[in-house]
Amino acid sequence: MTNAPLSLTTGSLTPDRSTATMTETGEAAIVLVFSGGGARSAAFGYGVLSELARQTSSDKGHTLADDVAVVAGVSGGAVLAAHFALYGRDGLSAFRQSFLDQDIEGELHTSLTPSNLLRGYQGGVNDLSGFPSWLDRHLFHGATLGALNHPDRPRLIIHATDLYNRTPFIFDRRSFSAICSQYDDYPLAYAVAASAAVPVMFAPITLRNYNAACPVETEKKSPSRRYIRPALTEQYYRDSVERYRSATDLNYLKLYDGGLVDGIGTQSLLHLMNRPSPAPLPEAKARRIKHLLFVVADASTRIGGGISQTEAAPDAKEAVVGAIDAMINIPSLQSYDILRRRLPSWRDEIVRWRCQGSARCQELDIGIVRIALADIAEPTAARRILTLHNRLTLPPQDIDFLSALGGRLLREQPDYRRFLKRLHGDIRRGET
Repeated sequence: MTNAPLSLTTGSLTPDRSTATMTETGEAAIVLVFSGGGARSAAFGYGVLSELARQTSSDKGHTLADDVAVVAGVSGGAVLAAHFALYGRDGLSAFRQSFLDQDIEGELHTSLTPSNLLRGYQGGVNDLSGFPSWLDRHLFHGATLGALNHPDRPRLIIHATDLYNRTPFIFDRRSFSAICSQYDDYPLAYAVAASAAVPVMFAPITLRNYNAACPVETEKKSPSRRYIRPALTEQYYRDSVERYRSATDLNYLKLYDGGLVDGIGTQSLLHLMNRPSPAPLPEAKARRIKHLLFVVADASTRIGGGISQTEAAPDAKEAVVGAIDAMINIPSLQSYDILRRRLPSWRDEIVRWRCQGSARCQELDIGIVRIALADIAEPTAARRILTLHNRLTLPPQDIDFLSALGGRLLREQPDYRRFLKRLHGDIRRGET
């Protein structure tokens, strides 16, 4: 079993916050969200991070990559998000070498052979000895979720799909407390592999639910927030967490690709924003910032490839992939729209929270930027994007192409340029 019960470790039921305190640096913060999409998503997001690493921050000697307070990701985006949360800006070049430039598919069982089809039918081709082990050897080197409790590193938000509940399983302390399991000791590579575990190609990551060994605890409402009936999506997620705590027949959680329930990572972010302020921001960062920017990097293609060019029916692979994309396309877009509409009220909640102890509590502007491969209109680039399927390995020229697109699309965003203008204006005023 991949997770240990609390009773067998030194752990305890801990609150949903990091034990580390983020160093008070500049007055800007960024929340990054990387969608699913295999190596395509990782390369696209790598370009976004590279652009942020080139931009000066409000703190001398720092860049905007150092100001990332929260990094969320799903599937291929979770690989990049977890690596950045662990190593920060200094690890960017290593990510290119250790993941993007590797022939991962050549090392794993990913081809459609008869033996692999049989293994897929029996539960999945790549088990813990496959992709999870590869991630640990090449990227995370034994790091656990507890290793992310490091000052000056962003909070990581990644999730997988709980197949029983049909909801996100967010890899945070609250989720592990609900199944009475130790959080700090859990391998980071396993969490990332769960978020990327495409059914059949990968076996699920399985978590044991030890709730029988823990007292049943119910979620407490925040005394500072008046009760508002949650949306159905939020209520369903809360109900699934309660089932972890109390259900007598939910013994094992089977976790698959997080993109099945949340293709771009914004829904999981919304679940955390519905917790008491300043979640999901680290407290020290939330008290100090004046400028906050959300950047959503959506590497999904969402177009049916070449199936409309002939009268023939799609083959089995095209039909399955196209059907899954169709099912998650609109919910992903709706989730982004909900996040965008949620930001003004969430900003007010943050302000009310920090006005309890900060003289500059009102100074906070929030913006949001979405960059998406599906929005590329230039015909040659758009056609090339459609050939870059959800794979773990891409040629170097495609990595360069996607990375350059990520940086360019971000630079071209008007809200990003306004964010830079406000930030650099504050820097100039501070120097005079």
